[in-house]
Amino acid sequence: MIHTPPNSSLVDRLLSSGIIGATQLELAQNEQRRRGGSVLKVLTDLGFVPPERICDFIAAVAGTRRVDVMRNLPERAIVELVPTEMSRRLRSIPFARTKGTLTVALSDPFNVLAIDELQETTGLEIEVVTATERDILNALDHFGESLPSVQESIERLIDGENDLPKGDERPELDMPDATAEDAPIIQLVNQVIQRAALNRASDIHFEPQEKMMRIRVRIDGSLYPDVLIPKALQSAVIARVKILAELDVTESRVPQDGRASTVVNRRRINLRVSSLPTQFGESVVIRILDTGGQVQRVAQLGLAPTAEAQLRRAIEAPYGVVIVTGPTGSGKTTTLYAVLNEINSPEISIFTLEDPVEMPLAGIRQTQIKEEVGLTFSASLRSLLRQDPDVVLVGETRDTETATLMIRAALTGHLVFSTLHTNDAPGAIPRLLDMGVEPYLLPSSLVAIVAQRLVRRLCPGCRQPVEDPLGLLERLKVDPPTTTPLTLWKAGGCPECHDSGYRGRLAIFEIMTLNEQFHGPIIRRAAHSEFAQLARESGMMTMFEDGMRRAMEGMTTVEELLQVTRSH
Repeated sequence: MIHTPPNSSLVDRLLSSGIIGATQLELAQNEQRRRGGSVLKVLTDLGFVPPERICDFIAAVAGTRRVDVMRNLPERAIVELVPTEMSRRLRSIPFARTKGTLTVALSDPFNVLAIDELQETTGLEIEVVTATERDILNALDHFGESLPSVQESIERLIDGENDLPKGDERPELDMPDATAEDAPIIQLVNQVIQRAALNRASDIHFEPQEKMMRIRVRIDGSLYPDVLIPKALQSAVIARVKILAELDVTESRVPQDGRASTVVNRRRINLRVSSLPTQFGESVVIRILDTGGQVQRVAQLGLAPTAEAQLRRAIEAPYGVVIVTGPTGSGKTTTLYAVLNEINSPEISIFTLEDPVEMPLAGIRQTQIKEEVGLTFSASLRSLLRQDPDVVLVGETRDTETATLMIRAALTGHLVFSTLHTNDAPGAIPRLLDMGVEPYLLPSSLVAIVAQRLVRRLCPGCRQPVEDPLGLLERLKVDPPTTTPLTLWKAGGCPECHDSGYRGRLAIFEIMTLNEQFHGPIIRRAAHSEFAQLARESGMMTMFEDGMRRAMEGMTTVEELLQVTRSH
């Protein structure tokens, strides 16, 4: 039986648990008095607390379990047990049925009137689970959707092929009005983007071939075929994407870059669009940036306990530089956002310089770099330091001027976070010296360097234990860890993971904290190997060792780990 606590009791528990601060609550209550509604809704609208965290909290207080209705969609026959209008009004969706009991996901599990109405309508006992309001409405939209499939949209376009541009004709002359959202070509491109976003894709590749155009999506770091577009539709599809990103559709001889945004399942999705001339037409790649995702905390990054303690000490420093290194797409921004989310409070002033701004962060002033108008990292950082910051995030250290300004900002009492492209943590020091940073500036400013990579996460539904783990390590020429008993896992394959055996990705880390032993080698510009040796002597766990820890936890495979860290 669910007992409904008063709204003030829920808010008090939020406050006492540390999920929100007193100042945030006061601001939310002031806003609630202006707009009405519940304090909990206002807290999520203002970005003080992610809706998923509020949902977890409410579920715990109500004694229910939280479900992800979008990841585990119920059967249509179950959903149809309750009229759609009622489900929308009550912010609920039938989730499962067992004999005389109907499990219903509610955004407010304390709404006893809704529970009574559902029981009276269905004639079944109601078991309550909790889900976010956004996910419930998205799931109802999914079942109510009557749009044609991607293939049906292609067939509609083929039927009207005579109205489409041929060969090298300028596609904009035959393009439908960009505001006509029901136009088949617009609908087709929208469907491709939405389907990719729902499948957690990071990129969409529109690849012209001799006799057709191939569309592939990158999911968990690997490319998967999505759909083949007839050659007759190629120009119109590319033109639509370019119009979306405000690119010049009349120019196909030079590369272009642009930005766009759309909404998928009530989440704002930013798109970075790049076009490149190729033999058979323009290749277009769309990078998908989900601005509506949940910002993690440091505890959710999956760091080893000793590494997490090192990182926490670094970000609690009153001043200095913390650098995160890794290749493009290695999760550096996720780590930095988690760090900012951890230290963010009303008492400190935090600014960021980013290209692009990937996700809005509540209470943090974020600046989008625009090099075409002179708003570069170095120019922005120089101006930003006159804004009285306590903490500064420089999205990328690209040049000597930015690196020097960043170091000097740390020496004048600021905590600075930034990224570099290096293979490992020790490699960041030679990289900074090569960029022109004076050696005497580094020992007193550089606090810690975090290196990371992303490895594919084993699908929990189909992973299988390795029968002979020691034999596997021997074949792969990997020294076995001292941990006993040794358990390793291998990839299986199921529809949930596209038969790849993997679903999602996780980060592996190495964290190098600097001490007085680094001073001499930095001043005399020592080789990378010496910094690596000092880091090991200071207790640094390498990325490979961290990856082996994750492999033994059943989160990834040794083969995947070697694929990512083979250069180490």
